[in-house]
Amino acid sequence: MSISESVWAKIEEGRREDRYLKLETLFQELAAAYRPDELIFLCIGTDRSSGDAFGPLVGSRLKAAGFPHVFGTMEAPCDATNLERIIDELPTDLTIVAFDACLGKPGSIGKFLLRKAPLIPAGSMKGTFAPIGNYSVAAVVNTMGPRPYQSLQSASLRLVLQMAEETAETAIRLFEHSVGQTGKFLEN
Repeated sequence: MSISESVWAKIEEGRREDRYLKLETLFQELAAAYRPDELIFLCIGTDRSSGDAFGPLVGSRLKAAGFPHVFGTMEAPCDATNLERIIDELPTDLTIVAFDACLGKPGSIGKFLLRKAPLIPAGSMKGTFAPIGNYSVAAVVNTMGPRPYQSLQSASLRLVLQMAEETAETAIRLFEHSVGQTGKFLEN
């Protein structure tokens, strides 16, 4: 599941203030406004493709850190086969932060598209999923080409691991004030 940079931008023109230039800025805003138990981290992707593993890699790290509402990990991916079911089962009173890999322009590889807006899963694959998330983090893992599936399959695993680690570490660091004695996030 991934979204192309251009499809992501078409979700909504968006105001400039709805976009973030850095992961740190996005997670600072989230940590100031929400406790970890008020957020759902929806980490979209699969463990069967190097490029599309960004979401599950982030989800596994967040879950291991003790975030209480993480959907989509390497052990239990949130992918095309179960995404709609998972979305239907999400609590409706929590704020959703959606993570997914995407394809983009050559100069964008390794960058993040960050918005206070939803993303469209599987956008570059011409998927038909509805936009999801109150906030979104899209990692540009490779270039968009005539064969998007092949572009995801041939994305650098090193780059995807690096981007997932950077994303998870930033979230963990900026929510660390919510960690109790056990090292797990408090739910109060």
